[in-house]
Parts: sequence; structure tokens; C-alpha cells
Amino acid sequence: MITRSKVFLIGCLLNSLALAVQGQSIELNKVEPPNWWVGMEDSSLQLLVYGKNISLTKPSIDYYGVEIKSVTTLESANYLFVDLEISPDTKPGSFDLNFSKRNKQILTYKYHLNIKSDRPANGQTVDGSDVLYLITPDRFANGDSVNDSTDDTLESANRSDLDGRHGGDIKGIADHLDYIERLGVTTLWLNPFLENDQPKYSYHGYGISDFYKTDSRYGSNNDFKNLAESCHKKGLKIIMDQVFNHCGAGHWWMNDLPAADWLNQWDSFTRSSFTNIAASDPHASRADYDLFTKGWFDINLPDLNLSNKFLATYLIQNSIWWIEFAKLDGIRMDTYPYPDKYVMSDWVNRITTEYPDFYIVAETWESKASSLSYWNRKNANKDGYEPHINSVCDYPLYYAMLSAFGTEGNTYKLYETLAEDFVYGDASNNKVFNGNHDVPRLYTLLGENLAKVKLSMAFTLTTRGIPQLYYGDEILIAGDKPDGNLRKDFPGGWKSDDRNAFSKEERASEENELYEYINAILAWRKDAKEIHFGKLIHFQPLNNVYVYFRYADNEKTMVIINNSHESLNRYGLARFQEELLGYTSATDIITGRYHETLDHIDMEANTALILKLKK
Repeated sequence: MITRSKVFLIGCLLNSLALAVQGQSIELNKVEPPNWWVGMEDSSLQLLVYGKNISLTKPSIDYYGVEIKSVTTLESANYLFVDLEISPDTKPGSFDLNFSKRNKQILTYKYHLNIKSDRPANGQTVDGSDVLYLITPDRFANGDSVNDSTDDTLESANRSDLDGRHGGDIKGIADHLDYIERLGVTTLWLNPFLENDQPKYSYHGYGISDFYKTDSRYGSNNDFKNLAESCHKKGLKIIMDQVFNHCGAGHWWMNDLPAADWLNQWDSFTRSSFTNIAASDPHASRADYDLFTKGWFDINLPDLNLSNKFLATYLIQNSIWWIEFAKLDGIRMDTYPYPDKYVMSDWVNRITTEYPDFYIVAETWESKASSLSYWNRKNANKDGYEPHINSVCDYPLYYAMLSAFGTEGNTYKLYETLAEDFVYGDASNNKVFNGNHDVPRLYTLLGENLAKVKLSMAFTLTTRGIPQLYYGDEILIAGDKPDGNLRKDFPGGWKSDDRNAFSKEERASEENELYEYINAILAWRKDAKEIHFGKLIHFQPLNNVYVYFRYADNEKTMVIINNSHESLNRYGLARFQEELLGYTSATDIITGRYHETLDHIDMEANTALILKLKK
């Protein structure tokens, strides 16, 4: 028999404890969330407690303001779900969460309650004044080579493997915050950095094996928290990429599920149809809906069943935990239409209850505005569903950009796509992008044509919405399928690299030309209120020339995109007089050139003018 002893576990550093009680070993391995905060708008908290035969124990707490409301056991004897009520006048501090058997205390977890952060009410935490910069952490920069391979993870670093771990980490990002700040973006978004303990192809981050732990190959939870603090000191914001649709096959609970319905399970492996419209289609069959929402992404990405209310609560609390722990400015939710959409709506409501102006952007891979609008509405859809989400990924506009700026493309595609903005609840909150981690590189898609890339950048950064750039696109990184080519290492992020593209001196001339072009727009954009929150007026493109205006109060900017192969000599502006009325001159914000008249203008082929109008 194991000698009985009272063991106190301090904080989150939990050792597995075992005690033989009448021949049955009882262990305590995890309590999640590992800590919480007082002052929450929602006073409820559900603890997931995991350990061998832990369901044979009875939990108790003796702390003023904290009360156990219920204790639930599911199918596995190794889980307890403990529902707490934390009263508004509860003081921060620590208490013992005790576990007893036959009225004898056998295990204890020291639980901490901190004070909820006091966030100023300055409006939406990320908005049209911001520009997001998306990074795949494994491929940006290696700041600490010691953690390239770690003892607690399966896959070791192998930079020669296109789909392997390359060693990028949180320190590498922190080491290059000056580069990110100088570029002119305002907000950092990282692909998932949580533990992905898979035997291979884990660098992308979307096969999470522990929702409360930073992957040790990237660093620690505190490393991420420190990165967020460093961003905030520089005036940068930070967004966390979260995943509710699936976890990794290596997740710690996969060998011992709390209940069979923790996952969407089939008789044999069944892949999702990936047909997003099935979630909004009023005529969808049940079979099609289930295949889309319950099919697995891959055999190594088990599909989570959010209809299980305990799992739903677990994931919702996990989001809140990370918001508080790292003082997040936003969340990007992966594969938003795939999980139970009603639970996702509840998730948004729970977060905005705690943080009313918190920014949440949903990955909604829809090619048509009509389908995308199902998720971006101020009121309920016709089927009664209210998504409550405040930003969506504007794939219709992304595809329109590729069409417009591709070989022999026409800007009419931009015009007709934006003309459908009436279907959205708030199109100005759509996240606008010309590249991300899931699609071929912009430079490749536009035929490695620098002029077309510049047109795409000018449009992305001046149209309505919240713009997002993908790391390396500013220096013309190329790449197509397979995935590893889309997420290439940033040159200079590794000490062994032949050159350092973080440095102007080591970039090629075309790389610097694009970098400086983007930098000039971003420097001006930071104070351009009409771009941040202004309205958009556009004119039907003629001869592949697209003209639009952004205006707010007394500020107005005119954008002319000459997407044709012909230069414009003395291009007349009389057609646009309704928007030019009262303005007499303009300054080109990229070159600084002053235009003393608005009667006509000269433009080279395949160029854009961003003109700040003057009265």
C-alpha cells in the first residue's frame, strides 16, 4: 500500500499524485483552467479535473465567496467537472481545492484567483485604423536554437524537410519586433503557438494537444505573455489564433475521453466535405450538413463535438483564460462555420459579456458575399440564427483581387464585389487580405509581377475593412503548394542564412522597392481617419481604371488604380467632380508629389495613385 500523505500542489506545476484507497489508486494530474479571476461578469466557473479514479473523490472548498454548485461525472471515471459560483465580492487569493474519500482528505490543488484586468473602453480593440501582420511562428525567426527540439515533444527540428519543424519561435518574433514596427503595421497575429505534439507535420499549429500550454519548441506561456507585453509597450496589438473545430490526435485526452460524444465519431474515418455553404444553405440535407460540420479535417485532427456542453464550456473558458493571461487584443477563430454554430454564437456572447468591445474575426472561407453575409449580420438570419461575430475574413474580395490583378485581369471584379456590401451587417469590419498561410503566395499568384503586387497592396490598404498582410509578402517571398512552400522561412531569421532580409542592405532592389512602397502607405495610413472609418464611394471602372474615394468629416482621399497596360496622359477627372467639388489640389502620399490642379492627371501603366485631397 502507498503511505497516505497530505500533498499540497502549488500553482500549475502539478505532479501526478497517487494514493491507494482500499486497493484503488487515485491520482490528480490536471485542473483546468489552472487559475481564474475575480470580478468577472459571469460568476460561474467549471473546472475540468483529471486523474486516475478522481471521480471516486468528493471535492470541497473553504474560501469566502467561492461555492461548489455541482459535481458531474461523465463516462470516464478519471474526470470530474466541478461547477463553481464566484460571488462578486470574492477577494483575490489562493484556496485549497480538496479531494476526499470517505470523509478523508487525500489530495489538494492550490487554486489561485487573480483580479480581472481593467480594460479601458476605447471602442473595438482592433478596428479599421489597424493593419494586421500574420506570422507562422515556426517559419519567421529562430531566436533560441536550444528549443528547436525538446524532450516533451515528438517531432524534432529538420529544416531540410519542407513540412517539418524549422525552429522558429517566440523569441525570434520578439527579437524582430522593431522590424514589424518599422514596417508600419499595428497588430501581430500568430498562427497557433499552442502545443502540437504530433509525430510529424505539426509546425502549422492547428493540431493542438494542450489548450493551456505553449509548445515548448516555441517557448513557454510566459514567453508569449512577455511577447504580448513587449508589443503593447511598442504600441502594437496582438491577436491569438484559436481552434474549436478540432484538436490534434496527440491531445492528452485522446487516450481517455471524458465521454464518447466528446468527438464527432463515425464508424470509419470520414472526412469533412469542406463545403461551407452547407452551414447556411436553407435547403441543405441533414446528411450534407453533418458531413460538413462533423467530418474530420484529417485523420490526425479529431473533430470536436461542441454539442457536448462540458466541452463547449471548456473551450469558451479557455478563450477567456488566454485573454486575461496575455491581455489579448483579439482572437482569430479558425474554421468558424464548422463547429456547432449555436455554441459558437454563445462563445461570442460570453466573450463580449466580459469584454464588450473585444475584436473577434472568424475564418469564413466563402467565395460569395451572399454566403459570407450569413456570418456578418446585425440581425438574425431568416432561419433565426444570430452569429454575433463582429468581423469575418473577406474571401470574396480576396478572390476579386486575384482576378483583377492577375494576367489580363480587370478591376471591374473589385467594383462588382464591393457593390454587394449591402448584404453584410457591417462590411467595414470585414478583414481584408491579399495573402495568408492557406493560399499560394501573392507574388506567385500574380505571376511574379511587382507592379501587380503593388496594385494589390495599394488596394488592400485603402479599401474599406481591416487590412491584413502575410509575413514575407512585403519582400516578395514566392511559393505555391505544397503547404511548406506557402510558409517559407523569412530570410535572415536563422543565423546560418545566406542573407538577412530584415536588413535593407541585404534585400534585393525589387524587395526594397515593394517594402518601401508598403511602408510609405502604412506611415500615412496611421493618421488617415478617412481610411480608418470613412465611407467609400466608387465609380464604375472604364478601360480597367478604377477610381474610388474614402472620406470622413473634412478628410478625403482619392485612389486611382490604373490596372491597364496603357499610360494615362492628361487623364480627365471631370467624371469625378461630384466627389472633387470644393477640392483644388492633392498630394501623392507615396511619392510626395504635389498636384496643383484636379482637372487632369498623368499616370503610368499598372500603377496606383493615392491622393490626399486639399481644399
